[in-house]
Amino acid sequence: MNNSSRTPFRRALKLRLIPVLLTVILSAGVIAVRTQQDVAPFPLHSVKLSHFQLSEEAFGTVEPIRTTLVQSECLWTVEILSLLPEGTEVRKGDIVCVLDSSEIEEFLRAREVYLINANARLTRSRNDLELQESRSERKLAAAQFSLDSAEMSLKEYEEGTWPNQISALNRDLQMSRDRASTANDEVEFMYGMWMRGMANHAQVMELELDRTARMQQLQRLEGRKYLLEEYTNPVTTRKLSYQASNLKLSRERTELSNSLMETRARMQILTDQRRVDIYERYARTARESIEACTIRAPCDGQVLYANTWYERSRGRNPIETGHSVYRTQAIFQIPDESELKVQFPIHETLISRTSAGMTVDVLIAGYDDQPLQATVREISAYPRSRDVNGSHIREFVLDAVLHLTDEQREWVHPQMQATVRVPLSSHQNAIVIPRSTILKDGTTPSVLLQRPGAAAPIRIAVKPGEVSGSDVRILDGLREGDQIISNAADWLKSNSER
Repeated sequence: MNNSSRTPFRRALKLRLIPVLLTVILSAGVIAVRTQQDVAPFPLHSVKLSHFQLSEEAFGTVEPIRTTLVQSECLWTVEILSLLPEGTEVRKGDIVCVLDSSEIEEFLRAREVYLINANARLTRSRNDLELQESRSERKLAAAQFSLDSAEMSLKEYEEGTWPNQISALNRDLQMSRDRASTANDEVEFMYGMWMRGMANHAQVMELELDRTARMQQLQRLEGRKYLLEEYTNPVTTRKLSYQASNLKLSRERTELSNSLMETRARMQILTDQRRVDIYERYARTARESIEACTIRAPCDGQVLYANTWYERSRGRNPIETGHSVYRTQAIFQIPDESELKVQFPIHETLISRTSAGMTVDVLIAGYDDQPLQATVREISAYPRSRDVNGSHIREFVLDAVLHLTDEQREWVHPQMQATVRVPLSSHQNAIVIPRSTILKDGTTPSVLLQRPGAAAPIRIAVKPGEVSGSDVRILDGLREGDQIISNAADWLKSNSER
């Protein structure tokens, strides 16, 4: 091929390569521009060491540390007749509330009538006891006299009558024996004289008849002695002894009967006294309740009704004129506003991170730009339970004392709602990053780290710790000075679309 034929061919080849080169150059430029647009719009976050503090917010109420609560001491449920307006300044002893005591006064009048009748019955029972004691003394004296008489008769017979009778009979017997012996001797003598012829038969028979009469008299005396010793004396002794023992039993029966009658009278007195005590207690209780219907201020201060925030939020005010109050129901309170506290709950899982003496921040509703300082004074010994949306929650109640300046005391008052920030943990020189920098699309949390001079960030795993608001404390995986993508999720989404 000659030179003249090569020239058109080269020209045709050059014309075909020029569009291809232009296309390659334009594609490279577009790719470069797109790469620059993918990296540039997303801001970076520089990792720095900072102070990290974890806190928990709780809602509480401002209350005085010392409050004098006044309750109804009336045993009846009565209505409120009059009540000083809430917020009234009172002095100790001023009348604050007056309760309706008309029903109690009617009850007292009825019980006083019962009490008068019971006292009259008690007086009558005591008089009956005195009469019964007098009758008992007379009966016992008569029984004792009869017993003493019987014992004296027995003693008289045993020591006087019977010895005298037996002694006199023995004398008569001795005399009769002597006379019978003399008569027998005279008869024998007369028989001897008659045998000698010195006396006649009539004289002998006369002496024989006299001896027989004396012997019969002796036999009669011996029979009387036998009858006296074997019958009359035992019968009389037993009769007198039985009479004395019977009268002794009669005296004991009289004593027992008197004791039963007096016991019955004393039991009646005790019954009547018990009735009097009951009516006196009723009357005393009614008088005390009537006196308790006038409620006075126990100290100087400002009157606040005992209507809780829960009741007020639902439109209920149980303490106001015309409403009824029961015994021990709180009516009003007089707070000591010189020292105030905030009472708030903490979940039982966080109570181990709190302690008495720790400092908390308090934000009063409506004064969020003026935080207050408070110190935890007391933590309840046991948690309380409440239901929130069907869940059972157990919480401890904490009391924190407010440290107020003179200016703050002018606008901080009891019953104000407050938000309490409780510091749970604090770390100095900790690595803290925003929550938006962490990717959680996998099992391991990670961030997008931008290396100096690299075209695109790389994904590295991190170990997050505690979370406070929008900040996360990183335990491992990052160091100070690292550059990470601020919004990792948006970066991944943007790259996946391209």
